Amino acid sequence: MMQLVGQAIRHETFGKGIITDWDERMLTVCFPSGDKKFLYPDAFARHLTLKNSAMQNKIQRLLNAQAAKKEAELQAVQQAQEKRRLLHTMKISPNSQAVLDIPAEQEKEVFSTWSVSTGHYLSGYSKGEPRIPNRLKPNSLCLLTRREDGAPEQERRIIGAFMVEEDFWGIDCCDGVVNAHPAYRIALRQENTLAFWPYIAEDPAKQRWGHTKLKYFSNRTAEKILFDIREFCHTKKEKDAVEQFYQYFCGLNRLTPRKEQEEEPCS
Repeated sequence: MMQLVGQAIRHETFGKGIITDWDERMLTVCFPSGDKKFLYPDAFARHLTLKNSAMQNKIQRLLNAQAAKKEAELQAVQQAQEKRRLLHTMKISPNSQAVLDIPAEQEKEVFSTWSVSTGHYLSGYSKGEPRIPNRLKPNSLCLLTRREDGAPEQERRIIGAFMVEEDFWGIDCCDGVVNAHPAYRIALRQENTLAFWPYIAEDPAKQRWGHTKLKYFSNRTAEKILFDIREFCHTKKEKDAVEQFYQYFCGLNRLTPRKEQEEEPCS
C-alpha cells in the first residue's frame, strides 16, 4: 500500500504542495496559498501530479482500472436495456409455447435441474440428432406434463411449467436442452396437477400424443392454464410466485392479464 502523506505534488493551478493527510478517499495538500482537499484518486486524472513517478504510475494504473470498470458497468446497463427492448418489440408468433412429456423416472431430475430435453428427430435427414426447438423464443413457456405408466393418454396431467431464459432463442439451441428462467417456474403439488387435454381438445379421439417429446401450442391456451393454476395456490408465497409468472408471461406475449374474478371472454 502506498504512503502518500509527505509526498511532493503539483497542482495545475495552485502549484507545488505537500500531501499532509490521506484517508483513501480524500487528500489534503498544503500549498503556499493554504490547505486544499481533493477526491482520491479522481483528482489525479486531471489536476494533480506526484513528483514520485513510480507512485504516479501506480495511481495511473488505478485510474485506468476504475475507468475500465465504469465502462464495463455502462456496457452492462446498455446491454440490459437493449435486451429489454428486444423482449418487448420482438415478433410474437401465436403458437410459440411448448408442452413436453416428462416420464415419471425423469420428473425428479427435471425439477432439480430445471432443464428439459426436446428429444431427437425420429426420421429424415436429421434422424437421431437433438430436436431444434425453433419456435421457442424468450416469450415461450414450457409446460411439463406426465402420464402414469399404463394410464390412457386422456389422463395426462400438468405437473409444472417454466419460462425459458430471457436470452433463449430456440433456433440456436443445437443440443436440444432448454433451461428454465431462474425466477419464473412452477412445480405443482401432487394434489394440484391439472388435466392437460381439456385445454387442447375436448374430443377424446383427438387426445393423442404420438411419439415426439415436444409439441407446440398456442399463447392463448398457455394464458388459460397459468390463470387456472393460480386457483390452486395454498400459501401467499406460492400465490405471489404464480402471479408474477402470469404477469411476466402476459407482458412478453402482449396479452391482457385477467383478474382472478374475471372469466374468459367468449370467443
